[in-house]
Amino acid sequence: MWLGSVLCLAQPFFCDVPERCLEYRRTYVSDGRLKWTHTMQIGSVTPTAGGKKVEYSSSFRKPGGGLMYGGPISLEAVLTSGGDVLVDVGESLSAVFSNLLPGSDVSSDGERSVLPAAMKPGDILPDANCTVKAGLLQYKVSVTQRKVLRRETLKTPAGEFECTVVSEHKVEKGPGRNRETTALTWYSTGVGMVRHDTYDKRLKLETSEILCRIY
Repeated sequence: MWLGSVLCLAQPFFCDVPERCLEYRRTYVSDGRLKWTHTMQIGSVTPTAGGKKVEYSSSFRKPGGGLMYGGPISLEAVLTSGGDVLVDVGESLSAVFSNLLPGSDVSSDGERSVLPAAMKPGDILPDANCTVKAGLLQYKVSVTQRKVLRRETLKTPAGEFECTVVSEHKVEKGPGRNRETTALTWYSTGVGMVRHDTYDKRLKLETSEILCRIY
């Protein structure tokens, strides 16, 4: 399949349509309260020697409509010619810190998170760990126990999607943010994340984020 002058052997678990927007809502499962609205907008899609680079932004708004995290966060994903999705976890966190602490010297070191195009139930995915520094602050994230659980059809306000479900364990350590969670994420080819459920360290379901609209 020929996409944007790059030959892709498999469709990635990511959206690569310029100017496409994906709108999500994250709610607290206990009482249905809205935590945030998340809009992901695809920007430029640039061919590379090994596939393509997708630049995109994520904007988070409080229930009252105010922007969170200092405004839209500029992010980047790499899609290989085989359809794998690579996201640098450290660089993504650095983008958040750069928004929150403008003018600070922000740096990151770590591994890319990988979503293989050919992943199937039972597969174990590579860990993704990183350290982000912003001035004297240091923040560490460890994403482990990444496993492909199953395939299932998921109905959402944005439509019905064939999904692959991935589980992962996440530990965050840093000033004001020490947290251990487990997440289940539903991914669909050509779209990316369709649903994301977060459980606390006792495996109690806390929040659920679901795709509401694509435009």
